[in-house]
Amino acid sequence: MRLWALGLGLIVLIADLATKAWVQKTLWLQYYPVIDGFFTIQYATNSGIAFGWFDKVDSSLKTPILSLMALLAIGLVLYYIWTTPERDRFLLLSLGLLLGGIMGNLIDRLLHGAVVDFLKVHWGTKFVWPTFNLADSAITTGVVVILLYSFLTPSSQEEPEQKAPSS
Repeated sequence: MRLWALGLGLIVLIADLATKAWVQKTLWLQYYPVIDGFFTIQYATNSGIAFGWFDKVDSSLKTPILSLMALLAIGLVLYYIWTTPERDRFLLLSLGLLLGGIMGNLIDRLLHGAVVDFLKVHWGTKFVWPTFNLADSAITTGVVVILLYSFLTPSSQEEPEQKAPSS
């Protein structure tokens, strides 16, 4: 099952990098309303982190620091992939999603100094979600499934209930 998690991470990484390259190289995709007033493909870059935080920070240390954070996160995810019991399939696959997403955004940051985003969900002009990419979607999905799993699955470290001694 660990290989499935790593394989899923690789699939996410390849799909993420391929879609980003496609949007960057295909002029008509740099702004393309898919569902008018709701979903648009719109090329954007983000030199910060989620939701554009730190995008406006102008420092030569920003890319190295954010890249180091991503490398640490990759190390942590790999550790959890190797130490998670095989029976926890959903957890392992969620870690694979995280791994692929983090690697996709890291490679983008190292190659371009920023992450390429292109998926824009909006309700006309009244509500606009920050532009994102497949890596962001994989990371978000992985985190949500891990949280649900942690709340809905009984801990294997809980002590079994003790039966009262029979007389």
